[in-house]
Amino acid sequence: MLILSFIFSELMGLIKEGIIMLGKKSFVLLSTLGLAVSSMTSYADKASTSSHSFEITTPEVRHVVEYSVALIGLKPAATNLNYVIYNKELPVQSPTWIEKEIDTQMTAAFELGIKYHFSAGRYVSLDWTHLNSSSDNAISAPNASYFLGPDYEIGPDGIEIRHAVGSAQFKYDVINLNAGQALDFGQHVETRFFMGLSNGYLREQVNATYSGVTIITTPGHFGPFSTKQKVTANFTGIGPRFGFDASYLTDRGFVFFGEAAASALIGSNYSKTAYISSSQELLDLYGQTVNYQTIKDQHVTQVIPGFDGKLGVSYEHLFSHDVLLTLSAGYQAAVYINAISQYIPASLVSNEPMQTGGIFVDTMSHTLSNYSVQGPFLKAILHC
Repeated sequence: MLILSFIFSELMGLIKEGIIMLGKKSFVLLSTLGLAVSSMTSYADKASTSSHSFEITTPEVRHVVEYSVALIGLKPAATNLNYVIYNKELPVQSPTWIEKEIDTQMTAAFELGIKYHFSAGRYVSLDWTHLNSSSDNAISAPNASYFLGPDYEIGPDGIEIRHAVGSAQFKYDVINLNAGQALDFGQHVETRFFMGLSNGYLREQVNATYSGVTIITTPGHFGPFSTKQKVTANFTGIGPRFGFDASYLTDRGFVFFGEAAASALIGSNYSKTAYISSSQELLDLYGQTVNYQTIKDQHVTQVIPGFDGKLGVSYEHLFSHDVLLTLSAGYQAAVYINAISQYIPASLVSNEPMQTGGIFVDTMSHTLSNYSVQGPFLKAILHC
């Protein structure tokens, strides 16, 4: 037992120093302590030799290379997915407002990985997770007691907005390069501590389209109108990642495992909000059928904290002395803090609603949103 021998040597060194410092009067007490530690070490050696129940070792390298592929059902999420406010204006003294969110759907994603094992439990691994997801929702005002609108036009000017459509698209690509050390605690517990680099490409686009027919807001310009808001946010970063995973091996071949990691991605954050509008007033006054406007942010460098983890169960089947197949299933999640930035109007200029065929900003709002993915996975690992 290397660790216990090391502890014993250190304690004996302290005992010798104590003898010199404290003198002969303490010799009996310190000698007794040395004998007690020696007895405990001898007992631990005998116990580990006989049962190996708590022996800390590095795993034997039986398969040098691992290839893995995983099918994941990932559901993306963010905190900026509200696309319209559903307003019930009656009774006049008690109007109500309901924020409508885009309900993102679980989408098929995948993970590819490779791991190479060295001696003494050391290894390097590389994996890539990819997701491309799209979801949409729609709502209409059922009668004159209800109307719709974005956060910046939900007063009386919103009465003419009768329909709203929202959609969200997420693109998620994360590459992890890790170097780790594996340790076994007895015959049933395996642990791995790792650190390395993580590279994240996080994309989100949230669209909202509002439409209706002008009646009172644009006198003399009766007709249909439509405004589409397209908010695009991108973050690309790279930074350190570290974590650990642990497994418990049962006697029946099943393995229960968990993994947790944290990262700090340093990179560029960029956001852009585009508006595409059309209305009868725009056509009558300017001869335009479509009006294009944008709100742009500069590229901003920042650090984004990230956390990811997974829990699951696996089963191993040995086909031959050289080939081992592991099948695992479980649940995984990842979140990146304040990775999404967006700029949208907080309020519009008085008497200039979107029915005019344009967005005329009075005050601006800047919001930050977390970016997360979660869902079940099914993974196959081929050990060669």
